Amino acid sequence: MAFLKKINSKATAQSNTGFGTNASSYGGRFVTKSGHANVRKTGIGFFDGISWFHTMLTIPRWKFLFIVILFYFLVNCMFATMYYLIGVEHLNGMTATTKIDQFGQAFFFSIQTFTTVGYGHISPSGFLTSLVAAVEALFGLLSFAIATGLFYGRFSKPKAHILFSENALIAPYKEGTALMMRLTPFKNTHLTDAEAKITLGIQLEEKGSLSNQFLYLIWKWIVSTH
Repeated sequence: MAFLKKINSKATAQSNTGFGTNASSYGGRFVTKSGHANVRKTGIGFFDGISWFHTMLTIPRWKFLFIVILFYFLVNCMFATMYYLIGVEHLNGMTATTKIDQFGQAFFFSIQTFTTVGYGHISPSGFLTSLVAAVEALFGLLSFAIATGLFYGRFSKPKAHILFSENALIAPYKEGTALMMRLTPFKNTHLTDAEAKITLGIQLEEKGSLSNQFLYLIWKWIVSTH
């Protein structure tokens, strides 16, 4: 294992995709243990190579909720700052006297406008303040529509919930030898008519040199109740 890690640390990903037959340019696992492809993309910009929609669907839950809450907080801070700079005297019903309290009430008025709650305690007066409130209301509706679509996409995304055994076995099977692995659905689901495609990548020595070989394995599904 130490030898493989040493090779992996010295490998360069610029000329090696990880799927070639040259064993001397070993780039590590073809697929990581988390199921992601071990491929490095070059030649495109950082933001051009990111699909923000799929990123928001696949990131962990805590990151997704953190981004939503952070966006909600920053947007309302931005609009509260705009109300404060225009002048709090254009917000009817403002009762605060200190600057901190005035900004706080402008912030919560922004939240009421952004969520279209509209308690009526504070209302805008004047053209600029009313224009900002109208833009914020529209921005809030569009933002919640996008957030709702992302929430639905995350909850409706199908997941196999398959748990694999820690180790695979090579053992006698019928009249030959077979590579065996154990897997099971670990949620309240069941597998019926399961189909899998497995590719085995190994290094073989041919004529004194190592080469990568890819073998398509025949999958036989055996259901066991034990």
